[in-house]
Amino acid sequence: MKIKQIIAANMTEALMQIKSELGDDAIIISSEKTSDGKILVSAAIDEQEELFFDDKEEAQTISPSAIFEERHLRDCLEYHGVLDVVASKILATARQESQYETDKDEKKILVKTLKKLYAFSEILDMRHPVKLFMGTSGSGKSTAIAKVATQAKMSKISSCIISTDNVRAGANKQLEAFAEILDVDFYFCKDSQELSLKVKDCKNKYGLVLIDTPGINPFIEKEVKRVSEYCQTIQAQKILTMDAGRNTMEAVEIGEIFMDIGAQFLLPTRLDLTRRIGTVLSVAACCDMGYYAASVSSSIANGLAEINQETLAKLILSED
Repeated sequence: MKIKQIIAANMTEALMQIKSELGDDAIIISSEKTSDGKILVSAAIDEQEELFFDDKEEAQTISPSAIFEERHLRDCLEYHGVLDVVASKILATARQESQYETDKDEKKILVKTLKKLYAFSEILDMRHPVKLFMGTSGSGKSTAIAKVATQAKMSKISSCIISTDNVRAGANKQLEAFAEILDVDFYFCKDSQELSLKVKDCKNKYGLVLIDTPGINPFIEKEVKRVSEYCQTIQAQKILTMDAGRNTMEAVEIGEIFMDIGAQFLLPTRLDLTRRIGTVLSVAACCDMGYYAASVSSSIANGLAEINQETLAKLILSED
């Protein structure tokens, strides 16, 4: 096995360099941030000979049933518009996982592949009672928060909503209206210090504390800094909401900015309005994010849809 370490400015550049130097079959072993903010990625590739011989130097034949036929999966990834570096990583891992499957069932192999490559979180994960939502303006944060609060109420889990959006009064009014309908306590904090004190108090009163941050333009440093201050102030599960139909390359660039300020999980919104999930797959892979859930309807009552390796595999292989 050949192992190589790559240092790059971001995960996208690292994956492209790995593909260039090691090829499509390379797999990511680990990734971490360096002290100067860059990404250190360790990748590996098996250096196996293409021909195998027994003691009599006779070529061994391999049964066709032992080979994973990846053409359909490759076509599906191309259809969904998955970035090449991410598609290569999925296919390489699928080939690796297929070695342990005798029937070479495509969906089964893909499920195992996705489980290995991505992390998945439960919507009402009580191990992380404080959940902070971030995203661009109009990304669906308020609706997502209201849906989580709805599911918490249906599960008889007490929750509260805290808004930190002191820029758009309309956004606060909308979230406060959701909270009133759900009979959930609503609070507003004007700065990070006030938020820290309020979260400490709420953790002792509620099962879930849901925090809304201002929708920002990620290319304006001043706006990014505002959300970054909230992220640094409190310990929370930090979730990025993003329109699933967004341009893939632009979405990855935006995802990396939010990753740098603490985003750990991706919550795709408006998934019902797009047939291609290349953005969803590419952002999570390039920005080292797990999946929190998905918003597949504008209706608050419908709640969020769980994302796991099975549902993701179904979406990838769907021909509808």
